Formats: sequence, C-alpha cells, structure tokens
Amino acid sequence: MRVPRRYIIIGAGLIGLFLTIVWAFYPYRSVVAFQSMDRQGPNAYMLITENENFELKFTHSVHLSDVIEEYKVKNGKLYPVQMIYEDTAIGMPSNAGEGETFEMKDGKYYISNLQGSHESINLSVGQVRADHTIIYRKQSYLLKDIVGAGAVIKIEPDHVSNWELMRGETLDE
Repeated sequence: MRVPRRYIIIGAGLIGLFLTIVWAFYPYRSVVAFQSMDRQGPNAYMLITENENFELKFTHSVHLSDVIEEYKVKNGKLYPVQMIYEDTAIGMPSNAGEGETFEMKDGKYYISNLQGSHESINLSVGQVRADHTIIYRKQSYLLKDIVGAGAVIKIEPDHVSNWELMRGETLDE
C-alpha cells in the first residue's frame, strides 16, 4: 500500500513546524543573564558555554582603582576564580582565605583559587565612577550602557530559549 503524497507533505510540514517551535521556545541556550530587579524592561544575556570564564571589572568607590573579579560558569553556578586589585585599603582583602593564594605581581594584588560558589550575584550598577564592565572573550561591555546606570540587577547562569534571546538584549559574541 502506497501513502498518498499529500500525507507525506502534511507530515513533513508538521514535523517542520514542531522543530521550529522547539528551536524557538525550548530553553537550551546557556547564558549569563543580567536580570533587572527594580524595573520593567528586557533582560540582557551573554551566551556562554559550561566551564567558560568571564570578568566583572569596576572602579572601587573609595580608592578609585580597578578591581577585577573573575568567575567560571559551572553546573548552573558562578564560581569565583580570582580577584585582582591595586590597593588593600578600605573594602578590599589584605590576605587570602583558607586554601586560597595571595600574591603581588607588577604592583597588583592577586587572590586566586577562590573558594565557594554563588547561585547569583546582585549588583547595583554604578551611576558615576564605578563603570561596571563585563569582559568576555576579550570584549568589554559597559553595564550602564546595557541595563542603565543605577539599575539593580541579578547576574546568574541560566538556560533560555531563542525567543527569550530575541526579546532581550544579547551581548555580542
């Protein structure tokens, strides 16, 4: 018995429609999400793969020098990798914790082998001097240009659909 051609075409069309819906709405894209916590508006996303690192750079509000915090995305969490800064004054560590390494190179302090993990990080994006910047794959993204100066955001690893990516702002790869 031979299947009529129109049934094959309808079946192929339904399979194509199903695959398109899955592609658009199934949350399979790994991202670091920058979700606004204090106002409505689209979220921002940075496409990232498991075990990749990114950095959060900012200017410290007291001693006005750069601080870099590096994180690894792993198993749906943010793992701190290292912290780099120039001054051990107010608000900055003067030594490493247990199991961590503290060293000084080229006039900067490095704390590496940082312990622990975070489900998310809440951040108030600086309005004046902080210049909170995400550095990923040698590209820099100034957060106040993306989510707005003064915004309170949650930074967290997530999985989103292509539809969510299209509705939000995606940091260029």
